Amino acid sequence: MSNRPSLATPRRIRPLPERLVNKIAAGEVIERPAAVLKELVENSLDAGATRVDIIIEKSGTKLISVADNGCGIAAEQIEVAFARHATSKISDFSDLEKLASYGFRGEALPSIASVSRTRLVSKTDDADSGREIVIEGGVVQYLKPIAAPVGTTVEVSNLFFNTPARRKFLKAEVTEARHLTRTAVALALSAPHLKFSYRLNNKEVYNLASETDSSFRRRISNLLFSGQDSGLLELKSQIDGINILGYISMPQNARQNQYGLYLFINGRFIKSTSLMHAIIAGYGEALPRGFYPAGGVSLRIEPSRVDVNVHPTKAEVRLSEESQVHDLLFQAVRRGLRESGQHTGTIATPSVTANPGTATNQPFNRADAFASSSYIKNAEFLKQLYGATDAEQMAGSSSVVTGEGQDVTGPEMVDVTTGEMLSGGDFLFLGQFADLYLIFKNREELFIIDQHTAHERVLYEENLEVINRGSGVAQNLLFPVTIPLAPDRYVLFEETERLLQAAGFVAEPFGQRTVLLSAVPSVLSRRSPEKVFLQIIDDIGVIKGAQHDLKKAVAQSIACRSAVMAGDRLGADEALNLFKRLLAAKDNYCCPHGRPTIFRISKSELDFKFGRK
Repeated sequence: MSNRPSLATPRRIRPLPERLVNKIAAGEVIERPAAVLKELVENSLDAGATRVDIIIEKSGTKLISVADNGCGIAAEQIEVAFARHATSKISDFSDLEKLASYGFRGEALPSIASVSRTRLVSKTDDADSGREIVIEGGVVQYLKPIAAPVGTTVEVSNLFFNTPARRKFLKAEVTEARHLTRTAVALALSAPHLKFSYRLNNKEVYNLASETDSSFRRRISNLLFSGQDSGLLELKSQIDGINILGYISMPQNARQNQYGLYLFINGRFIKSTSLMHAIIAGYGEALPRGFYPAGGVSLRIEPSRVDVNVHPTKAEVRLSEESQVHDLLFQAVRRGLRESGQHTGTIATPSVTANPGTATNQPFNRADAFASSSYIKNAEFLKQLYGATDAEQMAGSSSVVTGEGQDVTGPEMVDVTTGEMLSGGDFLFLGQFADLYLIFKNREELFIIDQHTAHERVLYEENLEVINRGSGVAQNLLFPVTIPLAPDRYVLFEETERLLQAAGFVAEPFGQRTVLLSAVPSVLSRRSPEKVFLQIIDDIGVIKGAQHDLKKAVAQSIACRSAVMAGDRLGADEALNLFKRLLAAKDNYCCPHGRPTIFRISKSELDFKFGRK
């Protein structure tokens, strides 16, 4: 018997139908609604438009509309524009080496039309009337004359209606809205000389006039920093045909995600791990770990030295001298820091980690953060620490003696003597080490608690309960503050507004991308209201990006911002109160970020370390 594997029945090789080819291509080019927006606006830019108006409904699945006043498409070219690999941008291979346009592959329009209902209306300056074409699922429905202004309008509706698998894998509407907004911001930054308007789900996100002098800086300021550009770090460098111009945030205004930093090469919004690294490395130790600058950096490089034909989305590029560009960008950041009076050695971490209203070398006195309450013993936690027998024995204690000697009785309380001893379990507070670690002892064991992670765990669980009840305690501000938000932050605020209100924030829309803040949760009342609000919005974006739900993201951010920090000095009463509240928490051993809250060291472990066993 032959050991050769059996051969499959030969199949006839044949070209795929064009409609199927377009659907396959759409999977590469059109990943989500934001990709449609990018392709349509880039077509407008290539058409020489001076104004672009964007309208999005239902986060792109219902409608993506892009209207421009560009040169338009001639009547006889309308249908050709939807043919695969038909383009006016290039004519032969050599054009790729001097590419100055955004589009060139001729894939976007046919790909979009194959997975949606697409309506295009266009008119050239010398035409008597415009032309309207409607294509559904790649099939032309009609083509007819229509009255229209000079330019082109493309309306994409019912996206992915005939590719249910792709539609199913779209994220939630709010997630797609964030991707759309970031793309819309990037496109507006790439062409500051254009007028841009952007409406998302019936709300105007931005309406920008064209810029002239210092246009890139003003566009960055308007979109990313709410018109405040006094604190921007300027990057300028020009050598060997490479021109760098950028405006990015000072270290103290860094954010906890990299979505506020936009990179452009020859006007094209791109993603580059190498160039992003150059910018962050340029800050040195001035930028704390886990923080990123915000702003925009534009590079102009001879097109023959840039390969944009790497991926159908054209978001990735290859540079012939990538290491040289990396080094130039790195040096530009360092030079900008020096010229601004900053330095790249160790500097203060952004205010998000500072103790609000209290210098770190001063005693910490914050009784309101440790409001006294009945201590309900967490039996499961005690069992984990001591075993079932000891835990049951400890549960018998039923009175509390305060530091003033007043007796308070209750069914499930632990004895406290002189504010330093939990006599029911013989917990003794020994002190604080390095202004961060609280040290307790019990019988033959030591317990070391990280005061920040422990307090964060306690506050997180309390915040979740408050949000679920919708009963957050708010502290009214003496003077309400208006807070302008960048588009991506405003979209996130709209997404979380109801949960923020439940947590104790009183904030409401107040004009275009502006929020009126009149109260904050009482645990945050000692912070700068504007700073803490912006920091919490940024936190929520980061936590949400890690696949946490919004309710937990809000609770976690408020807990992190209001918990005691390293450097805060706690007295014995405060330390014991925190320890009791930690024992009562549901998940005692780690903070919401996953870091441990408590370690136990037994006498037998110490005996072993010292060679006594």
